[in-house]
Amino acid sequence: MALTQQDLQGILKCLQEVYCACNLEAFPTRALSALSWVVSSDFLNWCPTNFHQHRVLTTLSAMSHRPAITSQEADQIAHSRFLEHPFARYYLATNDGKAHKISDFINAQQLHRLEGLYQGMMHQIGMEDQMSLVLPVSSEVNNTLLKKNTDDIVIALSRPERSFSERDRFVLNLLRPHLFQAYLNAQTLTKIQQESIRLNRTMEQLGVIILAGDGKIQLKTQRAWELLTQYFQLTHQKNSLPETLQRWVNYQLSLIAGNEGLTLPCLPLQIEQENNRLIIRLMCDRQHQQYILLLEEQRLRSFSPQLLTAIGLTKREAEVLFWATKDKSTKEIASILSCSDKTIEKHFEHIYEKLEVRTRTAAVVKALELLGMLS
Repeated sequence: MALTQQDLQGILKCLQEVYCACNLEAFPTRALSALSWVVSSDFLNWCPTNFHQHRVLTTLSAMSHRPAITSQEADQIAHSRFLEHPFARYYLATNDGKAHKISDFINAQQLHRLEGLYQGMMHQIGMEDQMSLVLPVSSEVNNTLLKKNTDDIVIALSRPERSFSERDRFVLNLLRPHLFQAYLNAQTLTKIQQESIRLNRTMEQLGVIILAGDGKIQLKTQRAWELLTQYFQLTHQKNSLPETLQRWVNYQLSLIAGNEGLTLPCLPLQIEQENNRLIIRLMCDRQHQQYILLLEEQRLRSFSPQLLTAIGLTKREAEVLFWATKDKSTKEIASILSCSDKTIEKHFEHIYEKLEVRTRTAAVVKALELLGMLS
């Protein structure tokens, strides 16, 4: 079919609009607006539709006047009278989502006899014909999903007379694959935005500092600034690292530079403060000449007899070993625990057996190692 110069200009304008970067929330409005430039209609609908479950949801409508029914009422009728629509029956039978109008299937008299589609909806908004097309989202977006469990997108254009032409059908079919691809683009952008939000939240929770190849700060999260302030006694925001941390970074960078052929792991920097520990790890991104500092705060477990029971000691054995870590003698431990020296020695024998050691000092060291308090 031959198109006029005006048609071609309208199609190009439509394509330029739908291919502009936008997310899924904004795309339906953009798509309906762009379609109105090339195919006129008094009522446009963007409807996620599950044909197998007979479910329709009108998420967006564009109209030239206020309708006599609400979108909720229209959705209810569309759901309860789903198979009244000839295009719905046609699509279920053929899977052909190209542009079709109601007048392709039934005449005006047959349409007027439909209580749901016509009397409940189209007549209420003064429409006499409708041209619809389907964007087959369910079959393309995730081919691991069964189509019957996902929604396609139906775009419906309505007019108060039966005046849709073959030119209108040709233009809509010409634009259909572009609308579909633009929808997938919007979906991809939405996923990227969501992943970026999750990444930023993770970065803020951990504390991240990104350094350029020369060691200067390119990015510093609020959490990173808080940790630097707490552990390095900073008093105001700086565009450089604390002197102590900068020396450690410079040393690690010198090790990396001296081993260009190998990617050696950098041992983390650990700083303890009261019952907390700051762990700083350096990650190298040689491809982009960047270095990333990950800052994580851990709460230190306070050493107690209760903690020693976690390595398999009984409550009394844990108390005996706890006082041994305080450099108490057998006689002193016996006095504290109100028992005999012989009982304390018996407990030590059981401790040695469980920890597979032979001396009191070795038992203390082994216990601390098992608890992760001694590297």
